[in-house]
Amino acid sequence: MADLRVGDEADEIAVALVQALARQDGDRALDLSLALDPYLANRPALRARHATWTAQAHQLRGELKQAITLVRQARALAQAAGEADAIPTLQALKADLVRAQLAGQNAQKNTLPDTLLGRAVDAMDSGDIEQGASLARQARIEAQSLGNHRDEVMALLALARVSGQEDSAIRAAFVVADASEDKNLVTAVARAAAAAGVSLPKMIF
Repeated sequence: MADLRVGDEADEIAVALVQALARQDGDRALDLSLALDPYLANRPALRARHATWTAQAHQLRGELKQAITLVRQARALAQAAGEADAIPTLQALKADLVRAQLAGQNAQKNTLPDTLLGRAVDAMDSGDIEQGASLARQARIEAQSLGNHRDEVMALLALARVSGQEDSAIRAAFVVADASEDKNLVTAVARAAAAAGVSLPKMIF
């Protein structure tokens, strides 16, 4: 009976973890991942899924480096557990993570100096926050008029560099990124939020 109770507890935590991921609640998912860890010793298949779920939790928190490391571990664990069907999904997840990581690294580099957005970033990098913020606001309006979600998100993330505007700018960027259905943009905003300590709204499906 003791083993049965342990199994029931592990399965309940696993279900709650998956539900947290479905809500895109990375913080809760990571807490549940830690709670599930002690039950994994004799369950190799669950250990592989646990690594995958934990990677997804880190992805939601914008912690792409940790997520990529865990996806690699999940693939090795899945192979050891005979879970070959999981490999293609893990490969696709890793590809998404790598693309998101590169997008985050290159987001600012891809802005052109002769654009409003590029000049805004240049001004801020030079310490002229007031001028940079003014240009970033203009860049956002221009991006909105053109339906350019990427530039609008980047303009908002530039505005997040202004003291006191971190929370509102990053939350606004999240709304735009989410509406664009561009995973790379969503991940870039999540990374900015994690770095600034901003809590993003939870998505409920």
